[in-house]
Amino acid sequence: MADKPLDSVYSFVERAYLRLQAGDILTRCLDEASAAPIQEMVEGLVLAGPKSLDALREVLGETSQRKNQVIDDVHQVETELKRVLKEYGIPQERLDAIETVREISPAQLLALLLEHGVQDAEPQEVCLRALQNSTELVSTLSANLHLLAEVERYLMDWLWGLAYQSLRGDETTDKPQPPEVII
Repeated sequence: MADKPLDSVYSFVERAYLRLQAGDILTRCLDEASAAPIQEMVEGLVLAGPKSLDALREVLGETSQRKNQVIDDVHQVETELKRVLKEYGIPQERLDAIETVREISPAQLLALLLEHGVQDAEPQEVCLRALQNSTELVSTLSANLHLLAEVERYLMDWLWGLAYQSLRGDETTDKPQPPEVII
């Protein structure tokens, strides 16, 4: 009974280590714009069979957390762009109509600025630069989001497969063998 608290500590440390390792590998995936590094890790876990279900869940948890962070980052970029545009005289109602950064082109932004009395070249350049930076950042974040969603689907597929295998059991050892017939 004294081992139970120690077992839970080991379990916590193991989960934390798995998440840390998954986080490092996900960072590598994002840097390389490829799911291959996480697929290598998952292949090793899948080979271990259903006993790796908890490990796969931790990797999925880390992936989902990263994906949610990227979604939040996109929202922050868009909010910051709207703040800059509001600072230069674009009314909130017009900003609310812009759902994503990709909806507005530089020409549309320039027309919007002129419509609201921003005639000077310097504030126009600031706003256009903010739009360009935001568009580039959102493009990168969107690619990361797409990759993380792909990894998430990949992990879910393997989780379902291992869960199914776990429920069915290993058919070669669980099934009774027919008696040998000697003729």
